Amino acid sequence: MPDRLISLGDPGLRTTLSGLVREARVLIGWSQRELADRAETSQAAIWRLETVQPGPLDLAVVERVLEALGMRCSLGINDRHLADRRRQRDGVHAILNGFLARRLARLDGWLPAGTEVPIGEDAPRGWIDLLAFRPADRSLLVDETKTEIPDMGALQRSVAFYEREAPRVADALGWRAARTVVLVLGLDSRAFGQRLADNRGLVTTAFPGDVEQMAGWLADPAQRPPRGWTLALADPATKGRTWLRPTPLGSRRRPPAYEDYADAARRLLRS
Repeated sequence: MPDRLISLGDPGLRTTLSGLVREARVLIGWSQRELADRAETSQAAIWRLETVQPGPLDLAVVERVLEALGMRCSLGINDRHLADRRRQRDGVHAILNGFLARRLARLDGWLPAGTEVPIGEDAPRGWIDLLAFRPADRSLLVDETKTEIPDMGALQRSVAFYEREAPRVADALGWRAARTVVLVLGLDSRAFGQRLADNRGLVTTAFPGDVEQMAGWLADPAQRPPRGWTLALADPATKGRTWLRPTPLGSRRRPPAYEDYADAARRLLRS
């Protein structure tokens, strides 16, 4: 039999399991009693399973029945959105995210939905680090804040997901966005810059947006937004007017503010 992926939320779950168990039992040549003995359960339990009887479904019994029939049973749980939540509770991440929120609040016209904005109606499927809307040009800003990038591919997937889902959140807030602009804000550390350099080709392709153009557009809706996703760096302790910094890829710029995440944590969390 080919592998089958069955969702616990599938309304046809019981029917699918019933057919699978009955077909396998008949192919092997066992009676319900023989299968029950091998699965350490009762014949009544096998009958209930094969005839789709109402009542609670005992997953432990299902697992033993399937294993007795030579099948492996596994429960897959996707907790990617909780990984996002764990990251957001990090101190340095919170400081960097708050820094962006304060900077954006100083600019005219931006209406913030807040930081760590949940996606999903009945249950959260992720959190947008910062979401804001500017009525003047009906622009929606989606920010993903990063202190480190262990997986460039995962970053791209997350950004694409947030970009796709953000208009739905905006609609629920009464914002009618004409465009969605993505900013990835990274910690200005030497380690972060080295990670970008190690993935230069991927980074330049995935994030073609110009940092100076992004800064200008954030301050003035009359200016054109950057084309494509923009990746910029920032030092949350800076007081200067120039707060979005370019990456070290192809840019002449000042030395990074921090050596690595640990250095930033020591200096930012003690202040």
